[in-house]
Amino acid sequence: MNSTTKIATQTIVDSILEPVLTPAPAIGINNVTVSFKTPKGTYTAVKEISLTVQKGEIISLIGHSGCGKSTLMGTISGMVKPTTGEVIANGKKVMGPGPDRGIVFQNYSLLPWLTVYRNIYEAVDSALKDLSKSEKRELVERNLKTVHLWDHKDKLPGQLSGGMKQRVAIARAFAINPSILLLDEPFGALDALTKSNMHVELLKLWNLDNREKTIVMVTHDIEEAIFLSDRVVVMNNGPEATIKEIVPVPLERPRNKKEIVHDPVYMSTHDKLLNLLIDKFSIDDIKE
Repeated sequence: MNSTTKIATQTIVDSILEPVLTPAPAIGINNVTVSFKTPKGTYTAVKEISLTVQKGEIISLIGHSGCGKSTLMGTISGMVKPTTGEVIANGKKVMGPGPDRGIVFQNYSLLPWLTVYRNIYEAVDSALKDLSKSEKRELVERNLKTVHLWDHKDKLPGQLSGGMKQRVAIARAFAINPSILLLDEPFGALDALTKSNMHVELLKLWNLDNREKTIVMVTHDIEEAIFLSDRVVVMNNGPEATIKEIVPVPLERPRNKKEIVHDPVYMSTHDKLLNLLIDKFSIDDIKE
């Protein structure tokens, strides 16, 4: 065997033996406990929670009120510091809020004295300082047109409906291009039709990003969680809430809202989540 053949053979062997590298997760929640001091003593909201979220994945956190969903979300955003454990986002330990993690709240959080356009532009100007003014303007315009609000760019938030305000908030979050988007019950106050439209707009923006953006959403709505998510994380009741079960949503994308409700996979997933969330199913089960 000559030297050239030896080198070629060794290269093949090395490639076979070389370990397959899996991409690092977007979010790693590692044994996180969050406790607060109260006049009545220490209150532990969530206890020893571990969860991994892959890049480009959409997951929902659901559970009864007070089960620690928003607290857990706060540890990812950096606004809540774990008492023990750690949160890793994009390969770095979360020490506080950062531009790589955008967040949308139920109350929109728009500046009432700025127009729709300026609400988004100011966020882009602050988060993406290296862009030129023309690039920033193009980014604002593109995102407003995506959520069909370009014609309303000069209006103040007080002149908009609730659904329109939420579209501005989501467009603003996508415009600053965070790799992780956190949604804390963003559609909870909307009527059913507006909420349904918002789900579609959110997925359109996610698709425009080539499904690279990782989304974590807090919700009480089972149908919303199934339609949007790849997995649904069901929380136990607090205090000291933990993860009860993680339910995969094996529905192909893109999903049509009218069609999937008749899909056997949708129905079985819905029933499973309902069973996990509801302890009592009839009046007969309730003790007098």
